[in-house]
Amino acid sequence: MVLTLGNYATPSVLTGRRRARARARKRNAEEAMARGQQKIQSQQKNAKRAAEKKKQQGADQKTAAKAALVYTCPVCRTQMPDPKTFKQHFESKHPKSPLPPELADVQA
Repeated sequence: MVLTLGNYATPSVLTGRRRARARARKRNAEEAMARGQQKIQSQQKNAKRAAEKKKQQGADQKTAAKAALVYTCPVCRTQMPDPKTFKQHFESKHPKSPLPPELADVQA
């Protein structure tokens, strides 16, 4: 008995791996047949899908982290996310410098 997969005639006693390869060749041959309008539609669909995926991701982590660093040390220009961290930094790294007025009322 002979099975026919597209243009490929194969004996029914083929191993699973050989049968899978034959199916893959047939599938690739069918996909390569797309031309003209179908090709354009496929490209547009893929571009739209890629744009949606990029939009879902939103801003990357680096940009988001940079936006979170609100406070900047006037002495060393190091950026910190919140006033508590800023005050701890200032007290440990710059003990001789006077405390900035925005840190006067912050509880560390």
